[in-house]
Amino acid sequence: MDRFQLGIEIALSVLLLVTIFYSLYLGRALSVLRRDRGQLDALISSLQSSSAQAQSGIDHLRQTTELVGRALGKTVESGKSLKRDLAMLCDRSETLAQQLESLLPAGRVAAKAAPRVEEAPEETSFRSALRLRPDEVRTMKPSGSKSAAERELLRALRQKQG
Repeated sequence: MDRFQLGIEIALSVLLLVTIFYSLYLGRALSVLRRDRGQLDALISSLQSSSAQAQSGIDHLRQTTELVGRALGKTVESGKSLKRDLAMLCDRSETLAQQLESLLPAGRVAAKAAPRVEEAPEETSFRSALRLRPDEVRTMKPSGSKSAAERELLRALRQKQG
């Protein structure tokens, strides 16, 4: 048994040497992990601060978007109201234009048959407004002697031209 005992002791010595070298390797790996742990903690803290800044930016963006959305909604509603008003004015102006067109042929026949009569000043300005360029229509001032329909037509013409 002496040889058997010697073989077991040699085997245990070899295993002990392997264990010692393996423990040295693990010690080095643990020291590297400890050294890198500080860097990992710094990385985690910078990641947390970046995440907090991103969340703050998202909240700010959300608030800004809501404000702009409300303002845009008001602008759209105002635009819809103006569109309805313009459509109504256009309809009225078309109706007045049709009435004027129906009166023009009868007026031409009567003008040829009758001697030339001096027109009233408001009729002259109304007729001249129909021949004005767009920039002249914008600068025209409505006179107090015009009828409501004439003033409305002139206003519609100014808006249509402008």
